[in-house]
Amino acid sequence: MQDYREIDRIRKDFAAVRSLAKRLLDLPHADWNDWEIDFLQHMARHKGPGSITTRQGEKLIELRDDVKDYSSMHGFNVESLINNCWVARDDLSREEDRKFIEDLKATTSVKRRQLRKLLACARELGEIEQYVSIDG
Repeated sequence: MQDYREIDRIRKDFAAVRSLAKRLLDLPHADWNDWEIDFLQHMARHKGPGSITTRQGEKLIELRDDVKDYSSMHGFNVESLINNCWVARDDLSREEDRKFIEDLKATTSVKRRQLRKLLACARELGEIEQYVSIDG
């Protein structure tokens, strides 16, 4: 869940907006899509003096959170969850999910986006309960 005080603080600080956007663009293993790259480039060029919108601040913080590494979440060890899903991967309904799990096999931590997909696969396989989420 996002902290709206943090969003409000950053959206009013154009130097912080530029700095965060540049740092996110420079990350070597980020998997930004074209829209996100355009957004981050726009934020990196933001000169002020006006603040960015609340939604822009929210998106900037969301992108920052998406690149964090997770090795555990709500008491679940990511490596164990990956291993359990890998063993049962043939029971997944979509081929792309099977490939996703196979690609994660040697991984001990995942980014937030990968964690969302891993949790969806784990729910489908019955490894975790339906209500378990990143935010929950």
